[in-house]
Formats: sequence, C-alpha cells, structure tokens
Amino acid sequence: MRTPLTIAVAFLSALALACADKTPATFKYDPPPAAVTNTNYFSLHVSVVNKKGETIASQSPTYSGGPADVLEVSASGNLRCAKTGDATLTLSAGGLSEPVALKCRVPTEITVPAELHVVIGAPPTALNPRALGEGGKPLDGVTVEVTSSDPSIATVDGDKVKGVAVGKARLQSSLGGITSVTPVEVLEKVVSEPVTLREGASRSFTLQPAYYLVVIETKVDPRLKQGVTVGWSGAGCPNQLENTSHRFNCRVDETATMIVTNPKLIGIGATVTGTVNVFRAPD
Repeated sequence: MRTPLTIAVAFLSALALACADKTPATFKYDPPPAAVTNTNYFSLHVSVVNKKGETIASQSPTYSGGPADVLEVSASGNLRCAKTGDATLTLSAGGLSEPVALKCRVPTEITVPAELHVVIGAPPTALNPRALGEGGKPLDGVTVEVTSSDPSIATVDGDKVKGVAVGKARLQSSLGGITSVTPVEVLEKVVSEPVTLREGASRSFTLQPAYYLVVIETKVDPRLKQGVTVGWSGAGCPNQLENTSHRFNCRVDETATMIVTNPKLIGIGATVTGTVNVFRAPD
C-alpha cells in the first residue's frame, strides 16, 4: 500500500520533470575527427541540451549539410564522406542551429619509396609516405600510419625507420583503407674510410665471412675518365673494372682481402680521392 509520503515524493518528482527546462541551448557531441579518411558511414551521436547542460530527452536534432558531392547526410544522422573536400554538417532543434565543420580527406593512393636501405647505428631514416587524393593532389592534415612487418629487424616511430639487426622487412603505409608497401634492407657498416690513391697505388681491406654491399665513390677530373678497380684475394667475388663509382654485392665464404686500385696510366694519371663503404647485408 502506498503511503501519503510515497505519493508526495512521486508527485514532486513528476512535477520537477514537467518543469525541467526544455529549451534547447546547445548540442552535445564528441568532437569530430581532424579528418575523415575513408568512405565508411559514421555519426557524431548528438544530443540536445538546455543551458544547464542537461539532456532534453524529448528533443532530437535534425541533420543537413553539404556540399552533397562531398558529404552525404541522412535524416537519422548517418554521415559519409563521398570524396575529398571541406564540408559542413548543420544541426537543428527547436529553433537552434549549429554548423559543424568536417574535413573529408579520402586517399586514392599512398606514394612511398620503391625500397629503403637503413644502416644500424645511423640516425633514423624518414620514409616520407605521401597520401594523394583525387587527381593526384596531396592531402593536407592527414597522417599516414607506418608499421614494420618485423620490429626485430626494423622499428618505426612515426615515419622514421631505425635498423635493429641485419635483415629484410616490409614497411606498410596505411590510411583510410589504402595501403602501400616498401621493402627495407637493414645493413651494418663494417668499413667506412676515406681513400687517397696516387697513380698505381692500392688499398687493401680484410673482410670476414659474410654477405656484403660495397659502395665506392671517387672524385676525379671527368676529362681524365679515370677511377678505381676492385680486385679480390681469397674470395670468388667478381673483379670490378675501372670506374669512378662502384656499387655491388659479394659473398665472402672465408676471410678475404678486397683491393682497391688506382690503375697506372703511364705516368700521366691523377691522384684519386674518395670513400670506401662496406656493409654487411642480408642475403
């Protein structure tokens, strides 16, 4: 049996609800994303509130917006970015109206390097992925997510890649359902030395068993068409003919010697300066 006190409390509660402020003052919703990067449907979960910040249950917002070719808006508040562009969603309720700016940034392509070489101990290397929209136009205000297929070989921080161990991995750049892949090789530098070779002089480098990438760059007078040769002792690597620069791979199965030579040119050859870099590389 309900007591007079219970009846009074129920009456006062009902009266309070009836007297609650039902005048819309603003809209409450989670902030929209900085940029919408896909064409999936989404919503902002909007509620109408009074000046005290209380939700008005009897009020539901209506939705409109555009441009129509950029932002699709349903009466129930389902939204979809059809293509890249700046759009406005308009919320309305009880004579109140509020515009919400939306950035649609729908990628059609992510451009990345065809391959990447990273050296252990060197400063991290930037991958610099670029998200492009319709017509190949760069998309502003978006961040491409980069992940490594094998963090034990190469790690990623933002778009910077750091080598951990000699090996191969794949870097995946993703945004809005679009993905591009960059193969990465992690190298370990074992030789990095400047060389100065007079005519007929040589410089030798001892290498332990491993698979190597050899990179040699020299500075000479281009009119002389002069460079260096590369020969081997104790390894089956092919000798390299005279050239101003060399880049090649070689497998050393036992301790061997690499010999860099400035060939003799009958006393008229110039001194060659440059750098020799040898990296332990993934096979």
